[in-house]
Amino acid sequence: MTTAAPESPTAAPSLHHKLAESRSLLGALDAITRWRPFAMLVLTFLACMILMAVLGGVSAAMARHSGFVAGLLGVVTLLLVMVTALVGVNAAGILLSDDTWERPQRNMVEALFASLFTSHRLIGILLLQGLLFLLYLIVFAIVLFICSIPGIGPLLYAVVFPAGSILTGVILFTLLYVAVPLAAPAVWNGATVMNALAMLAEIARQRLLFVVVMTLLLGLLLLLVTLIITAIISTGTAMTLGLSASIIGSSLGGLDSLGGLVMGTMGGMGGNMGSGYLWALGFGAATLFLLGVTPGMLVGMKGATIIHRAAIADLSLADAEQAIQEKIADVQRRAKEAKEQALKQAAKQAAHSAQVQSATTTPPATAPVATAALACPSCNHPAGADDVFCGNCGHKLK
Repeated sequence: MTTAAPESPTAAPSLHHKLAESRSLLGALDAITRWRPFAMLVLTFLACMILMAVLGGVSAAMARHSGFVAGLLGVVTLLLVMVTALVGVNAAGILLSDDTWERPQRNMVEALFASLFTSHRLIGILLLQGLLFLLYLIVFAIVLFICSIPGIGPLLYAVVFPAGSILTGVILFTLLYVAVPLAAPAVWNGATVMNALAMLAEIARQRLLFVVVMTLLLGLLLLLVTLIITAIISTGTAMTLGLSASIIGSSLGGLDSLGGLVMGTMGGMGGNMGSGYLWALGFGAATLFLLGVTPGMLVGMKGATIIHRAAIADLSLADAEQAIQEKIADVQRRAKEAKEQALKQAAKQAAHSAQVQSATTTPPATAPVATAALACPSCNHPAGADDVFCGNCGHKLK
């Protein structure tokens, strides 16, 4: 009777063992109780709303005088809002990453400064991923164009069609479940652009199925959290508005129904009081929206950091990063050689063009005019250039 050899402790963890870690996703729920990232997200949303309100009002006022300036200010407003949102969300992610990796918790100011100096990495990673995907599409389009050649085209397409379908599907799943979702947790953990690219490539090569399953489980968890929070806020809002209609509505002209309360405040019934209740209702609705959206975002962000930590466990990231650096160095070397070759070719072409131009513009050397032979006009006897009289007949030559 033989027994199975014990599994080596240094062996890579199996998919079964990795999926067993899915229960750790429940730890993402405690992100709701972390007040620092919660406050960071709320303050970020408020800052974006204030920027949009203030600069949007200025842009609307400028539109009366100069449409170009108003449009330019609108673009600046959009950029400022996007940068503010990116820095604030990244700061909240850094705080959640500290909690996931069990590092000393930074305060909000430290996280904000860390986000200011690292948010550009996330933009660089996403841009590089987009460029790589665009390069793949160009190469794939060239291959499909080759398949349009008569004769061998159908034979090539019989191979390209299934291979391209599988490869494109794998690349899309890698982008949707690895490259894009896990790029932010990598930056929150302090990875540089090269570290993150090597990390994401290694995860896609070895842990793609694991990450896809974990991401789907996180999506289910987010759905449950969203449903619970929506139910809590909806039931509480309905009861609060009902009581408000019966109590506050009487001060607005006897409006004792929910619809009457809302329509009365929007219509301005009760004078300034109606306008005040309208602003109060709008402020309360915005507050409820923030309180309803923020917990789901926190759970999703911490869940992404948990998946990222589980996915990079036991991966040889140093070798992957070294391989990417070698490939980049090889591409740079080839580009440098191609540039030098192009410069040499251009220099040769310029020299050849200059030589041709010189040959066409320089006038040909004037051939020496042969001196005509002198002869006596009387007897045709040869005479010298200095002769005054013909030596044969004595005829005067000069």
